Amino acid sequence: MTMEEIPDGSVHLMVTSPPYFNAPFDYKGLFKNYGQYLGVLRRFARETYRILQEGRIAVLNIDDMLINGEKFPIVADATKIFQEASFRYRDRIIWKKPDGYLRISRRSGVMLQNPYPMYFYPDNLLENIIIFQKGKFNYRSIPKEVREASKVDVKAKKVV
Repeated sequence: MTMEEIPDGSVHLMVTSPPYFNAPFDYKGLFKNYGQYLGVLRRFARETYRILQEGRIAVLNIDDMLINGEKFPIVADATKIFQEASFRYRDRIIWKKPDGYLRISRRSGVMLQNPYPMYFYPDNLLENIIIFQKGKFNYRSIPKEVREASKVDVKAKKVV
């Protein structure tokens, strides 16, 4: 995977939700094996590092996968891959999907289709958002007038 059409250090923010490793109902058979999936993720991490400007952020919305009874530690592996590509690991946010969430795929209602003991294939109601940074951001590199114009109004009323 290359993004050669994008110049080095030209991107300020990268946010993506890459394909889940062979998710049975979404990407079944997309990757030959887990090693190939991690190889694609490695190349993507290196290219993302190349195109990001110093101090900028890369965000992955990704989660572990259960496939044929085997759980794949995608979040842990992606974190290590991005660190190996020289990113700083900044944070992990757990995203809880709204109550009543029903995924529009064959996975929804799977317990109704297979109501047998030990049949376990839950829909992911939680996902991980992992945040990385290329180097450190130099706030003083931004002109004072731009910083002031970008200031967050901490006294603004919260919208509920």
